[in-house]
Amino acid sequence: MLSTFHEDDDINPESREHMKPSVITFYNLTKGAVDVVDRMKAEYSVTRVSNRWPLTIFCTLLNIAGINSQIIYFSNTNNKILRRLYLTDLAKQLSKPHIIRRSKVTSLSIPLRQKIKNILGHEASAPTTAEQQGEVKPRCFFCPKRKNRFTKYCCDTCTKPICKEHTAKTVLTCTDCFNRDEDS
Repeated sequence: MLSTFHEDDDINPESREHMKPSVITFYNLTKGAVDVVDRMKAEYSVTRVSNRWPLTIFCTLLNIAGINSQIIYFSNTNNKILRRLYLTDLAKQLSKPHIIRRSKVTSLSIPLRQKIKNILGHEASAPTTAEQQGEVKPRCFFCPKRKNRFTKYCCDTCTKPICKEHTAKTVLTCTDCFNRDEDS
């Protein structure tokens, strides 16, 4: 037996006739949390039968993340909520931005629009005429006109349209604003 907590191989006197090492009795006393997590994972699981190990690991991580997030939610709010209801609400909140973005697609079928309306609880906003016509993208502020480089990105600081060549870091900042921030 290897343990970083126990340094000797003494026998636990409380184990009586079984003569168990203290490492084993300590493990048996503290392993309850693993059993509880395994039971909670099995009760509501996102795991699918798969031969691909990355998918299996990903699903296991999702199950554990759901348990951990519920524990954090409870400790922050002291609001005890059923696991099923919590996971349902979590899934809705995580998928809501995608559903709203998807509702702006003009070519959605009527049944799908109805499902989106039921999920969101209100009518999805109709796309504007500019969105329907494929809104014209602005040219990069820094590129010469002959490059004719259109972009959908803009600087977070000054809102100038910028291409990827003129961005700094992962935050969309034009090179002028980035250099100005570094100087100050």
